[in-house]
Amino acid sequence: MTESVNTETLDLDAMVTYLRHHPRFFEDHPNLLKKLHLRHESGDAISLIERQNQILRQENRQLIDRLNQFIQVAQRNDRLFLKLQRLILELLPETRLNGLLERLQQGLQRDFDVHETTVILFNHAPGDGDGWLQTSRAQIAEAFPAVIDQGKAVCGALEPSLTQLLFANADVGSIALAPLTQGQEVVGVLALGHSSAEHFRSGTETLFLTHLAQVTSLQMDRAD
Repeated sequence: MTESVNTETLDLDAMVTYLRHHPRFFEDHPNLLKKLHLRHESGDAISLIERQNQILRQENRQLIDRLNQFIQVAQRNDRLFLKLQRLILELLPETRLNGLLERLQQGLQRDFDVHETTVILFNHAPGDGDGWLQTSRAQIAEAFPAVIDQGKAVCGALEPSLTQLLFANADVGSIALAPLTQGQEVVGVLALGHSSAEHFRSGTETLFLTHLAQVTSLQMDRAD
């Protein structure tokens, strides 16, 4: 049994609502499909069924594109994971702080497209040849409050005024910064730099960097 409706008494919104709630309407009125035509981009008239097929093909292409994007992201994450695993395994045998930080910086520049790396410790003065810098906690907290106050990694373009603070005026356009911790306290930061201002964006995923900083923090506790 089919429903009937006087379309002359309906406005367009009501017709759209009716058809949306009765998706099988044209199955019950197949003769209408022969009379319905839509204007094609080329100017030719096409049937409703042809138009539906076009829409379905377009939606399929969009779904395939999205699936390919997901696959590319997954493959990229797999590659990052393997590189991260390799670097962590290189860090584990190190018992000296200098050796640990040297391997860390070499691995980051070798495998992660990082142009500059800096380790800053707040309460650990470096000697000649040591692989870290000392900067006050207050300076880093003022420039990057989320790193110190919330213990979060951050990414984004680097303000020129902070180049000297982090990278001794090296050619750095964007950075990724992660906290180094001892217990619940942030005792320093790991700073990665890239010459391009677009490389580390504010929305860049920081999961791998955060994990690396956590492993580095644990190794620093064990190092001499």
